[in-house]
Amino acid sequence: MTAKNRDNEKENHRNMQVENENNDEQPETREAEEEEMAVERLGSEIEAMQNELEQLRKDAEESRDHYLRVLADFDNFRKRQREEVARRICIAREEILLKLLPIIENFQRALESAEAQHSYESLVEGVSLTLRQMLDLLEKEGVQPIEAVGQQFNPELHEAVTRTETDEYPEGTILEEYERGYIIDGKVLRPSRVRVAVRPETGDQQQI
Repeated sequence: MTAKNRDNEKENHRNMQVENENNDEQPETREAEEEEMAVERLGSEIEAMQNELEQLRKDAEESRDHYLRVLADFDNFRKRQREEVARRICIAREEILLKLLPIIENFQRALESAEAQHSYESLVEGVSLTLRQMLDLLEKEGVQPIEAVGQQFNPELHEAVTRTETDEYPEGTILEEYERGYIIDGKVLRPSRVRVAVRPETGDQQQI
């Protein structure tokens, strides 16, 4: 046997001894190693879950901060809207009052002129001109009178206060206007209060 073969044989013998030693390792040692590996895996999983939880917490805080900012912006927007509406109402009221002041002054002048001249005709003329001025103002503001007398009763425009039984007019004809109604921009501002014709029954007039 050559020296090389002897060396190989010795090496194989040593390997067999190591393998035998490994095979002879105690079961308790293997279980301990497996438990250690399981603990390491569990620790890694716990760490990953903690990292994920921390990220979720940060995301929740960012969402909450964003919600609070949006809520504050919306509240400020509502406040600005209320202030703007109040400002516009105030401006509109002032504009109407400024338009009414000349009409009031015309009434005053008409009365003063009638008193100075002791003239009924002067008073009527002044009041008529002032009324015309008032109606012009209403028209410019989109206010129109509702046609009533001679028209067919319309519950959307008229309010029947009394009814009169008659054969002279078709039923539902408006015979008299007690209080003039008005519309503004196509919407009823105040209905006309009227007397309406109905077919004769037992009396000539009664309250509705």
